[in-house]
Amino acid sequence: MDFLVVPLAFSKINCVLTSEEVEEVRIILTKRGSSALIGKLVSKEEEIGVFKTSKPTENKSSKWSFERGKQKIEGEILLFKDDSLWHRYQDEIKSKDINRSIFAGLSSNLPSITKDPLILKASSGFFRIGKFCYGGRINRV
Repeated sequence: MDFLVVPLAFSKINCVLTSEEVEEVRIILTKRGSSALIGKLVSKEEEIGVFKTSKPTENKSSKWSFERGKQKIEGEILLFKDDSLWHRYQDEIKSKDINRSIFAGLSSNLPSITKDPLILKASSGFFRIGKFCYGGRINRV
């Protein structure tokens, strides 16, 4: 019996999103998978769990997911340029100019996973998209 072995293809990246509420809480995306950017949610340099983001498709908005052990929560990503909401049906804001995000549903679902007040506070506000990210995508170096 022959088996086809296909290695999982991940590209290394370094995209950091920093909470505007609590600077010590960050999302560090380090791998690009076939349908998601993959990384971790960290607080004070301690890994809290696996965090993934996916880009919008023709039928779906950008999504996020967070996993810790067997627990998983997910929601939609709202993207902004400064204080203006970006969406694919407008033409005023270019996707490359997106610099902030809100992870809708994260703050309301995280208490089932952690009671850490810093993480809960951070999850309820904006995350600043780092300079090595490109409007929800990754800058190619």
